[in-house]
Amino acid sequence: MTARPKPQLERLQSAAAAAADPEGRSAAFLRDLEVRGGSASTRRSYASDLQQLMEWLAACGCTVDTLDRRAVRAYSAHLGRRGYAPATLARKLSTLRGLSRFLTERGVLGADPTRLLPGPRRRRRLPHVLSQAEVEALLTAAGGTDPLALRDRAILELLYGCGLRSQEVVALALADLKPAQAQIIVHGKGGKMRVVPVGEEAAAAVRRYLERGRGLLAAGREDAARAAAAERRPLLLSRSGRALLTSDIRRLVVRYCRRAGLDAASPHMLRHAYATHMLERGADLRVIQELLGHASVSTTQVYTHVSGAHLRRVYDLHHPRA
Repeated sequence: MTARPKPQLERLQSAAAAAADPEGRSAAFLRDLEVRGGSASTRRSYASDLQQLMEWLAACGCTVDTLDRRAVRAYSAHLGRRGYAPATLARKLSTLRGLSRFLTERGVLGADPTRLLPGPRRRRRLPHVLSQAEVEALLTAAGGTDPLALRDRAILELLYGCGLRSQEVVALALADLKPAQAQIIVHGKGGKMRVVPVGEEAAAAVRRYLERGRGLLAAGREDAARAAAAERRPLLLSRSGRALLTSDIRRLVVRYCRRAGLDAASPHMLRHAYATHMLERGADLRVIQELLGHASVSTTQVYTHVSGAHLRRVYDLHHPRA
């Protein structure tokens, strides 16, 4: 376990932050991020990055109100020398850009000094994609009729049948189910909601869980206050009747992957399979973008790189010179 900093060091860090940011601009930036729907984990990461930035500025005798292009370039070079992983470095520079834009929009800075700041080159890692046969083996491994088995099958069907993130699965409430329309309401990143169609297999798995599983898991543990707010009662429950965590989803996916004899094991691989298999069957990339809840189609385009065999089949079938 990492030891907590000594109180003296904490006071020095606070003093450094106050010296570089006497008007509390960084705290205002974090509050604005929260208002705009930034997740708690994102805000924690940005707060850590801002603390590091303030300490660097204080050591240089600068403040956030005097940020300019030379200071921005110097700080970027400082981060580069620290040997951070590309993803970590990209996030720290993103924090710097976000603060700079915030200060520029509010007239604290005359111009955004990060406007021309280049970002680190990040090597794109292609996701491992399960074949359709492997997905079938995984789903078959989650057989059984007891409440937990019914719940687990519903979870796997939702991950693959709706392309959900694990956080989106655990956030599902009973009121998010729209069986008459064969849809669910998904609460995605940044507080964004989207409506996703539910296939027959996933709908049947959820129905079996609701009819023969959830009531036994709840077992009277949902108190009157939660029952009064029935519209936000969680869909998926643990053995003790509590709402599930993303760590619970990860553990059950690992367990069933091992049972099915699969090496790869993560909830997100079912989301990858969802997108790739739809693309292989002719779905439009823009439609997949909407279903996945991606803000930009560039994020979705990774799936065009994991389906080379399909692209070859399409080429052979349709090009006159193939």
